[in-house]
Amino acid sequence: MAVTKFRIKKLIKMGDLLCASFTLEEAYGVIGREMSQLFPAGAYYRYDAARNLLDAAATWGVPPKEAVFSPDDCLAFRRNRPHLVAGKAKGLPCPHAAEEKDDHASVCAPMRVYGEFIGLLHVRFPLSSGENSRTALRNLGSSEQLALLAARQIGLTLRNLQFREQLSSLSTKDPLTGLINRRYLEEALARELKKAEREERLVGVVFMDIDHIGHINQTYGLGSGERIIQDLGTFLGEHFQEKDMAGRWGADEFVLILPGSSLEAARRRAENLREMLKDHAARDAHQQMRRATLSIGVAVSPIHGETADDLIHSARAAVRKAKKEGRDRVCIAD
Repeated sequence: MAVTKFRIKKLIKMGDLLCASFTLEEAYGVIGREMSQLFPAGAYYRYDAARNLLDAAATWGVPPKEAVFSPDDCLAFRRNRPHLVAGKAKGLPCPHAAEEKDDHASVCAPMRVYGEFIGLLHVRFPLSSGENSRTALRNLGSSEQLALLAARQIGLTLRNLQFREQLSSLSTKDPLTGLINRRYLEEALARELKKAEREERLVGVVFMDIDHIGHINQTYGLGSGERIIQDLGTFLGEHFQEKDMAGRWGADEFVLILPGSSLEAARRRAENLREMLKDHAARDAHQQMRRATLSIGVAVSPIHGETADDLIHSARAAVRKAKKEGRDRVCIAD
């Protein structure tokens, strides 16, 4: 199992494909597919810091003994260095891995990038038979070195992808609610309107404003108003996914984009949302929501506007109408 030119080329190819990956999930697919060209079996385990667990994100060949385990079950992690097991003669098997037979070896390589532990690479491979001890040791060392090179390459790429996803999240998401922010909402609505024009379909917009948020802040403190905004954001995120989009527009304003929705369908969604929010507030864990009601405006393109600005303007005008009529209600744009 010496590091041949063929295996080096495969390692370089994997690096190129990893660098071309846009997401972590895409990179995991590359790892599972390309690592099988270097080692017949193995797994990449991503580290979940919140749960302090290693979870198999990519596997190939014989499935690993454990798909999820504590980092303490890996001797490489405990020692903060690669751990080699060659049959029963060399190395103590990790608790998470099956004991190797005399004709197989394994390497665990902890992956620390920029001082942060991000995962573990575990590979298994057969030992060459019929070789003298010096040749066998050289081939074993070459395979271990190849595993470490692969771990380093994978680790750097995955960490950079993590940074990219974190930066993308910061640029598109509202930090308090976790919903998409106003800038991304405006871009998304503009895209949906162009798509709807080509496909000759409607786009519904629901604009929501929390009633009396200023009074709530003055009476119960700024923390109470912030918790209401955060809870509402979580509620919307749980109930509007996939093609429908929910985002935070302003301090106490939220917008729903409903592609393909008619005016009546958008109005019903808004009414259902208002009623569901009352049921949500009735639960003990969301008591602060009992102080909040919503004034909601509904508009649909192209009836109430053909551009994003016009559609939002119409929906906000409907919100002002709802407030003038007594709040806690849904109004349709004129």
